[in-house]
Amino acid sequence: MILLRSQLEVLDELGMDKEIQMSVAVRDKPRAKYKTPAYVQAWFLQKSRDNWKNKYSLVKADVRLLKNRVSDVNKSREQWRLRAEDSARRLHEVEAQNAALQEQLAALKKDGLRDGPTRSRQ
Repeated sequence: MILLRSQLEVLDELGMDKEIQMSVAVRDKPRAKYKTPAYVQAWFLQKSRDNWKNKYSLVKADVRLLKNRVSDVNKSREQWRLRAEDSARRLHEVEAQNAALQEQLAALKKDGLRDGPTRSRQ
């Protein structure tokens, strides 16, 4: 609410509450009129609107491209994660097989078959 000093003084003298709702703000100076013709203003506003729309469409296309890139990266990351988990699982299986074969070899060496099984000559 805009109240001028004189209005506040009048309200104080009358004993009225300072929070009175005013429908129209009081101004000292009248509103200045535009000197630019309306057709020029319309042209400028349309040009400004067109520029904004073009800029927005470019930004929207960039957002679409970036969303696609994020989607592709997430898919690729998921595929690599699955491949890494599969490789780790296979590695553990191969290590278990290797350990079992090492135990068999140690048992064979312990039993005295150092050179491996003998071939029968015919």
